[in-house]
Amino acid sequence: MKVAIFLPSLAGGGAERIALFLTGRLVAAGIDARLVAAVGEGALAEHPVYRAHGVDLHAPNEMLSLPALLRYVDAERPDLLFAFVHSAKMMAGLAAKRRAWLRLAISVHNALEVPRRARFWPRAAFGYAPERWLYRDVVAAHAVSRDLAAQVVRQFALPPERVHTIYNPLPDRPAAGAIDPVHEPLFARPVIANAGRMVAQKDQAALLRAFHASGLAGNARLLILGEGPLRGVLEAQVRELGLADSVAMPGFVPDVRPYMARAAGFVLSSRNEGLPVVLLEAASLGCPVAAFDCPTGPREMLADGALGRLLAAGDEGGLAQAMRDMVAGMFPRPSDELLAAHLRQFDPETIAAQYVALIRSIGPSPRT
Repeated sequence: MKVAIFLPSLAGGGAERIALFLTGRLVAAGIDARLVAAVGEGALAEHPVYRAHGVDLHAPNEMLSLPALLRYVDAERPDLLFAFVHSAKMMAGLAAKRRAWLRLAISVHNALEVPRRARFWPRAAFGYAPERWLYRDVVAAHAVSRDLAAQVVRQFALPPERVHTIYNPLPDRPAAGAIDPVHEPLFARPVIANAGRMVAQKDQAALLRAFHASGLAGNARLLILGEGPLRGVLEAQVRELGLADSVAMPGFVPDVRPYMARAAGFVLSSRNEGLPVVLLEAASLGCPVAAFDCPTGPREMLADGALGRLLAAGDEGGLAQAMRDMVAGMFPRPSDELLAAHLRQFDPETIAAQYVALIRSIGPSPRT
């Protein structure tokens, strides 16, 4: 069986990391898998899985990748095209409309039922009707949480039996032993950590306001790990709030876990998610966790609040109090037994087996 896993690029987001994980595990299971990128650039472009099994379509950009994608599928004739990320899914849907023999599966990683202004621009402009048409004949749809699977059924009008929930795994690589030595001075004060792309969805602007309201400036540090198009906006907000000495944004780091292990707490201020495994990574390291109870994922990740503090979406006052409690050492920790039982659902071997079973259930293309 030949599987093409299609991405817009090798940007350093969660969906891209899962696509790399999936490619590697399918190959290990004896399935001929290729990770196909519309544009083979980004923070993960040097990942060993992509270097060994990657294909760069050299498209002008992700939304103009259809001709290159059609040339690829015509030449390689994959049994399954498995598309990740909004733009790649839409291009893959168009390819399947142009090639009746091409079987398509899609992977959904972020909440669909969000305000129109917060959606990917085609969805903001046209709603979900175009994608209902594009994905009408998919052989499978994958969602990273149960709540998100229900949204896929509702918004894409797919039969429930074609929609499969497979959680994102915890990282299947050893944690880096230490933080970058350049960042060591940041931990001279208690650190509240956050990690994620600097985009509206992650709402680090709300996080900055909550940190300012917490009164911790000068005594603690807010550490935001990641990059993105809103860096300049966030830097301006830091200056306006007078937080320049108490907020650090050192950019993308290959592994956030050493930073979590040193932090007084980890906070997530997202407006919406899919399944933020970063919360479980932090909890597994003994780092106190607080998150907005946004759609979808934080509630499932934190076992309905048993593993961390769930705050009403947008509750900046509650987030400020959570940060104060973390720095004061007054944040309750879950029992080791409860945490271990919950973590087993996200074991990489368990998740890999579920993906392989899904792909094998689809089977080789029936075409001759």
